[in-house]
Amino acid sequence: MESDLPNSVLRFQPGSNICVMAFDFGETRIGVAVGNTLLKIPHPLSTITGHNKFDKFAKIAKLIATWQPSLLVVGMPTNLDNDKQLLINSITRFRNRLQHNFKLPVDFINEDYTSSTAGAQLLEQGINGVKQKHKLDGLAACAILQAFFRD
Repeated sequence: MESDLPNSVLRFQPGSNICVMAFDFGETRIGVAVGNTLLKIPHPLSTITGHNKFDKFAKIAKLIATWQPSLLVVGMPTNLDNDKQLLINSITRFRNRLQHNFKLPVDFINEDYTSSTAGAQLLEQGINGVKQKHKLDGLAACAILQAFFRD
């Protein structure tokens, strides 16, 4: 029987407690969330910024060393219009760098509407404008991780 789970998850025993780290990639900021396959509750960790990809990957390395995930998940838009093609290429390169640098399995998950959903959640809490900036990406990463756990 075929499973709907991503290939990397199939290696883990059912009911096991696997730490999963999710990324909402953007050229300027990268939202990061963490959760585990037992509780399936995502938690925002950080919004990573830096002058270049090396700065950002150094910060990601610290998070990975601290949390020791067994699996990484990266949000990927499924809407393949021309406007998003450059972003899709950047996300694919980001995923490849994660896999190469950290030798961990990395899965894509649909990230359509995760940022808008996160923005709506922040507005409901009375957080808007500039105050949303650094919270938005972490919440979007939570939405990506929640989608992963749901799938």
